[in-house]
Amino acid sequence: MTHFAKTLLNLSLFAVFAGGTFSTAASPRKGNGERYVDLGTAAAGFQASVRKGAGQVTVVREIDRLIFYPDKRYAFFDGVRINLSYPLLMRHGKPCLAKTDCDSVITPFLSPGKRYRQQIVTIVLDPGHGGRDRGTAGSRLLEKNVTLNLAERVAKILRTYGYKVILTRTRDVWIPLDARSATANRARADLFVSIHANSALDRSVSGIETFCLTPEGAASSNAGTPVSRRYPGNRNNSRNFLLAYRVQRSLLKRTGAFDSGVKFARFAVLREVNCPAVLIETGFLSNWKEETNLRNPAYLDKVARGIAAGILNYHRSLAR
Repeated sequence: MTHFAKTLLNLSLFAVFAGGTFSTAASPRKGNGERYVDLGTAAAGFQASVRKGAGQVTVVREIDRLIFYPDKRYAFFDGVRINLSYPLLMRHGKPCLAKTDCDSVITPFLSPGKRYRQQIVTIVLDPGHGGRDRGTAGSRLLEKNVTLNLAERVAKILRTYGYKVILTRTRDVWIPLDARSATANRARADLFVSIHANSALDRSVSGIETFCLTPEGAASSNAGTPVSRRYPGNRNNSRNFLLAYRVQRSLLKRTGAFDSGVKFARFAVLREVNCPAVLIETGFLSNWKEETNLRNPAYLDKVARGIAAGILNYHRSLAR
């Protein structure tokens, strides 16, 4: 992953918390092309405190622990790896975080129920690939078959909780990417979850990762170039992240898989959808152990229950 520049020159910062988002002082200077806020002042708005330790900064509130690392574009929220849009910077001994990350990551995590209430009735599940598009492949599995199997399992679980669940495909057919998000928009879906399996040239690479749409003006997790364009999906930046976090955490708890993190990307199926949306990479078919797991019905059931539990936890967190 390409990181943004790690230095910030001649920056004078002061921040206050206001109106549910973080606000910087008038005419602030910028680091990495982004406005930064004082993390300590911002955390205080959530009755949280900041502790500085050897090589890390921790935001503490009751049982929550948000661990950041100076000059790094990642953090750990209650043990789950979170990829940030910008690195944490230290200025005059004070930790400073990009306003984009404060608004789209910290605020929904620390204050979901107060600001992001949402009625959830209809959920669209999107089994990735299909038909002539087989997706990636392992030695015995095709991604298109894994994703449909998982989507059907997740749908069955969610329906027992009373949700209306729609699948973008129910058989082995090819569906254009824009038609997948269009299905959710036509159905006035409340959530959109796209299910995939991963692959890497290095066959030792493993893990589960959950993506949400990159905030406008930021670079995606696996890219170094910021994009200023705002897509329809960016209206739900905060909810997108919260859903991704809840799903990732539940998947890790159910499966014990390696945590590849919550990440940001501008995938086509996430850009145009009007409701909160995530894309899940459920494991690497290029990894022998994970392909073996994804052939096992008992493990597939764990993955499906992890996805469903993440959705339920997301819904419950908004109702608190």
